Amino acid sequence: MILNGKRIVIMGGSGAIGTAMAKAFVAEGAKVYLGARGVERLAAAAEAVRSSEGAAEVFTVDCLDEENTRRAVDALAERIGEIDVAVNATSFMHDQGSLIDDLDLDAFMSPVDSFLRSLFNSAKAVVPHMGRSRQGVILTLSTPAGRTAPPGHLGYSVTCAGVEAFSRVLAAELGPRNIRVVCLGPHAISDAPEAGSYTRELFAPKAKAMGLSVDQWLAGGAQTTMLGRLPTLDDVAETAAFLVSDKARSMTAAYVNLTAGMIPE
Repeated sequence: MILNGKRIVIMGGSGAIGTAMAKAFVAEGAKVYLGARGVERLAAAAEAVRSSEGAAEVFTVDCLDEENTRRAVDALAERIGEIDVAVNATSFMHDQGSLIDDLDLDAFMSPVDSFLRSLFNSAKAVVPHMGRSRQGVILTLSTPAGRTAPPGHLGYSVTCAGVEAFSRVLAAELGPRNIRVVCLGPHAISDAPEAGSYTRELFAPKAKAMGLSVDQWLAGGAQTTMLGRLPTLDDVAETAAFLVSDKARSMTAAYVNLTAGMIPE
């Protein structure tokens, strides 16, 4: 059990990725704490974890609100002690597909503000409770959009590049404080829509514009990879489990490509 006894906090823990990670983490012996805004979805995520290999506790938090995030994390840390791992798996609806001609400033800035605000607030809140007696780990999530040039993804591509830059600089700041920072970058996750991810709604307009269903669109995306497939939720979760474990204790300021070999555009 590579995560035996580790206390792991997952922001956005009620989503498809957060829930998949929680299952993988508890299977490796971790104690998992799921944070999100929606109580009902949190309860469903916790039940999904309990029905697999372990259990997860939940707490409500709004990572777009700095003070709310600080209070929620402080209260959790007062109860459980030092935080070993913090994952930001929050996600927000945004525009994908509009070229700059049809993109207004608010739509462009929406993912930049929401994703990076959530990441900043959650990181700032957990740092005081990490790295004291054991090495801490902050895991961030990006996508290949930050390193490629897909037309119609202006705001989201800038966001992903920002997440990666944030992760590198934060790693430099926190290394002397015994905290690692790693960024995991999966391609479109093949089974995420089926698991209730917001990506079904996100991908639907792009698929429709090509006369395809979301599933057909994803199948086409698989053909743009070197391995001829897309990563699954289990792929993401199992990779994350390794990255936050002590087996990766020398890895920081790293971007982990989990695209099945996406061919750069």
